[in-house]
Amino acid sequence: MENENPNESRKQKKITLLSLAVIQAGVIVYTMSGICSKMTSNYDPFSFNWLFWIGLEVCALGVYAVFWQQIIKRFDLSIAYANRAFAIFWSMLWAILLFREKITPANVMGVLIIFAGIMLVNSEAGRES
Repeated sequence: MENENPNESRKQKKITLLSLAVIQAGVIVYTMSGICSKMTSNYDPFSFNWLFWIGLEVCALGVYAVFWQQIIKRFDLSIAYANRAFAIFWSMLWAILLFREKITPANVMGVLIIFAGIMLVNSEAGRES
């Protein structure tokens, strides 16, 4: 009988561009629910279009839940959660591209601070492996 923790053998130790891309794909799916939510606000409650966007939002969250379970199964939780903070970047990008919202210098500065934190966590994880 082995004393090895079964969860440890499944976790990915080295952070690669591919692993970051996988995590970001999950985060992008998550931010899609926010897009659906914003679209929902354009329609009267319980109208066809409102129900459509609510349904799409629930579907996006369902896909994300499955995706996220697979991510946390394969990556250290600290890495997964740190990279989930990229959602603020994707949300800001969608705000600019899809909704033509104005982004302030403070918004940009906040995202840069978040990026710095994510890079710090990822670089620490890279050194541990």
